[in-house]
Amino acid sequence: MKAVTLLLAAAAFSAHANHDEHESHSHGAHEHGHGHLNLVVDGDQLMIELQAPAADLVGFEHAAKSDEEKAQYAKAVARLQQPDALFRFDPAAGCKLTQQELQAAKEDHDHDHDKAAGDHDEHHDEAGHADMGAMYTYTCTMPAKLTGLEATLFSVYPSLEKLSVQGILPTGQTAGELTPSANKLSW
Repeated sequence: MKAVTLLLAAAAFSAHANHDEHESHSHGAHEHGHGHLNLVVDGDQLMIELQAPAADLVGFEHAAKSDEEKAQYAKAVARLQQPDALFRFDPAAGCKLTQQELQAAKEDHDHDHDKAAGDHDEHHDEAGHADMGAMYTYTCTMPAKLTGLEATLFSVYPSLEKLSVQGILPTGQTAGELTPSANKLSW
């Protein structure tokens, strides 16, 4: 039941965060070098949702066409399937990955705001924006020792310059920004 609560909270939180960002930025949430990290801590469970431009995670945003691009995409998916290389927690918390779900690249049509209705770019493979990400659920044996995380993904994805973080914690909500030089979030 907790997993359902976490999923609903993350989905609502993510939708609210994207809506707020959409209102405050004329071009929506898609910005190369800028990813989003949503997290929820509930009891012994930690859920992390990572979203970033496919250009930062894969190296391109269009559908993989050549064998080289398909290999590059497969490598990006493999990296997302190894969250231990992306995030670090206090080992004393005893957090173990119990579920993960990859979110394949999906196009972001927010970049068309300034175009007339009939003037949309038909070549999304060339000019469209795509986001990609993953959702990770951990169960922690000592959740009281879970007091933060370190985002080690900046070394895996060097073109990623910042992560906007939003979280729902037992103590309330948190928000912040992580960068390669300031990659630790404490709560």
